[in-house]
Amino acid sequence: MLGRVRLASFVVFCAAALTAVSAADAAPSAACTPRHTSTGGHAAIAYCGPATATIAIGGHTYLFRHGTCIRSATVDALQISLGTLVRGARGNGGRSFVSLLIAQSPSESEAFEGDWGGHQLFGDSVIAQNSSLLSHGSFVSVLGSSFSGSWNCHGPILSGP
Repeated sequence: MLGRVRLASFVVFCAAALTAVSAADAAPSAACTPRHTSTGGHAAIAYCGPATATIAIGGHTYLFRHGTCIRSATVDALQISLGTLVRGARGNGGRSFVSLLIAQSPSESEAFEGDWGGHQLFGDSVIAQNSSLLSHGSFVSVLGSSFSGSWNCHGPILSGP
């Protein structure tokens, strides 16, 4: 439950950040605005953009695409959302989605949620990244499910609050 509350707060922050960037016309041409939609009667946010992430868990590797990278000045972290988040739907409504928070040291980074093919791959987990770069890097989980992965913004990192 705590993970869902934190994820909901994260999603609200990301939506506000993207709205602020769009309103100010500060986003580069490769940036896009997430689309609010519905899936199976549940509200959904379809993220877009060039960012990707790979998650390795349980002997399988999953590639997430269509993501947005937002640099928050408030929390000094990079927030990455990829795929489609379906609010309140079991198994994320069958849509793929991953949400990462890459923090500057000494703060902890987190993987909020990973979903694929109607199954949750992992819930709220603390991760440790191997790089001080925000644009790309790799990580391993240190609390929660055992998994590893990498991210790449592939270009624009939007500015958020």
